[in-house]
Amino acid sequence: MSTYSRQDQDYLKTLTVLYVEDDPEIRKHASQFLTRPVGSLIIAADGLEGLEAFKTHNPDIVITDILMPKMDGLAMAAEILGIAPSVPIIVATAFELTDYLIRAINIGIEKYVVKPVDSQLLFKSLLECAHRLRAEEELKFKFQREIMEARSQHNETYAILAGGIAEDYNNLMQAIIGYASIAKIQLEPDSNCYDSIEHIVRCCDEAQQLGNMLRILGNDYTDDTQSMQLMPCISAAIKHVLTGSPIELQLDYPEDLPDVMIAKQQMELVFAGLATNALEAMPSGGSLQLSGQLVEVTMNNNVPLNLGAYILVTVTDSGPGIDPEVMPRIFQPYFSTKHRALKRGTGLNLALCRTVIMRHGGIITAESIPGSGTKFSIWLPAAK
Repeated sequence: MSTYSRQDQDYLKTLTVLYVEDDPEIRKHASQFLTRPVGSLIIAADGLEGLEAFKTHNPDIVITDILMPKMDGLAMAAEILGIAPSVPIIVATAFELTDYLIRAINIGIEKYVVKPVDSQLLFKSLLECAHRLRAEEELKFKFQREIMEARSQHNETYAILAGGIAEDYNNLMQAIIGYASIAKIQLEPDSNCYDSIEHIVRCCDEAQQLGNMLRILGNDYTDDTQSMQLMPCISAAIKHVLTGSPIELQLDYPEDLPDVMIAKQQMELVFAGLATNALEAMPSGGSLQLSGQLVEVTMNNNVPLNLGAYILVTVTDSGPGIDPEVMPRIFQPYFSTKHRALKRGTGLNLALCRTVIMRHGGIITAESIPGSGTKFSIWLPAAK
């Protein structure tokens, strides 16, 4: 047994296996054995049925007989490998003829066992497939974490620059507002100059909001963190943005979620930004769903996070969705599909969201189908 056998057995219990066999008796007995070591078992009676089952369920491992009606096992395996080249396939057959072996090798079959199948040999083949899949997952997660670390260092460089600029920027804006206020006192309220100075003050207020965003990007959040309930905090921020709008807010989360360590003001800004984006995407109305749940991140989760307990928050709108061509760029600073002249500050919301979430030890992802809305998923570590 491999030194990884216990880990591989545990990993195998999370996998879905497709078993294709035309003989009903063999299929019945083998299925009874296979249901114990694997996470989920899908059964098919011939190659054509097996191919359809693979397309529907996307299993992790395939076990198949060779000689079957409608489509033989090797023809089915070739079709499957054309769809998913890395899926492990175990061929089980009563025939040891050279032409079948050559076909299996040429197709790229993972394992080959002879009928009557020894259950221990089949189990060993499954473990070897699970070991390979687990190793590939670990390499993928390691690569994702390295990307996240490099991105984090890149963001910190921007943060230092943004923090310095924000400090000087806000000081200059404050001076402009101060002098404008003094000028207003010396003017008649019905004069043209008075209206112009009012406009200057309003523009300075908007500029200060941008400065505050830059300040948050540039400052460390650790001094402001506290352990608190996440969902009431962020739902209040979203409700504040949507007040008076035609958007219906739907809340779905249990009241007993663990606390999280967060900088409250920054986290409110993150979810207020997501609500603002939803409001701009659905000016005529729609729905926005805020959901929260406790999840355990393990090696089997396809997220580049440290292992442990997390609060998974999803914000889903019923808007027009995001074009797949622009989706990879939505978290870039100042990237927006809106015309810059129409709204000052367009394009900072999502960049700010990602920076704040990453500083809290989490990640934010987005998925969207044009015409069917957008869903943002945020993982934040639960307080220990």
